[in-house]
Amino acid sequence: MGILPTFLSVSARPGLTAFAILMVFLLAGCARQPVQLLQPDRAALWETHSARLAALQDWQFRGRIAVRLEKDAWSATLYWRETRDTYTLRVVAPLGRGTFELSGTAAGVELHTADNRILRAADPEALLRDNLGWQLPVSGMRWWVRGLPHPGTGTDHLGNNDRGMLDNLIQDGWQVDYQEYRPGGEPALPGRLSLENGSVRVRLVISEWTTAP
Repeated sequence: MGILPTFLSVSARPGLTAFAILMVFLLAGCARQPVQLLQPDRAALWETHSARLAALQDWQFRGRIAVRLEKDAWSATLYWRETRDTYTLRVVAPLGRGTFELSGTAAGVELHTADNRILRAADPEALLRDNLGWQLPVSGMRWWVRGLPHPGTGTDHLGNNDRGMLDNLIQDGWQVDYQEYRPGGEPALPGRLSLENGSVRVRLVISEWTTAP
């Protein structure tokens, strides 16, 4: 398993406008619990900001992840890369404990373990849970790490700061809080966030984002 490559290209996503995407999030959430309605000025800022984030289809980051379960805890270096059709995340744990690489496409997910096994499944959550005993909401995190709600599920809560960026959200039983955004980048991308679902807590600190101009 090699280090993820650093070249990325960015292309705009066709289809839904930012306003339509926002309405999908809101309507899907209303089916379960009312979503927090944004103030008009923040809604306009969020529409612009979320459209720019959604256009980032090829990106990667490097950071640190810490996961606490009811009876276990671990931390590791995390490399994550997304392209238009694939995603790859590599977890590098101290002394190789728990090191793995997970890659996925629309057809399914493949897990490369530290002992050179290759395992496959239809979704990443089941693959990690059944083979490593780890609970990571990979499908949601693919969007949350950029500061976006996951469009594939309802949104129970959506909160924005005065710049229109996400402060917090609740989706699929997970509460996601954004403590910091990386300075200088446009669009602004998260630098520190936390996720909680019952006894499972995930802390992520992103030290470097890479996107193409």
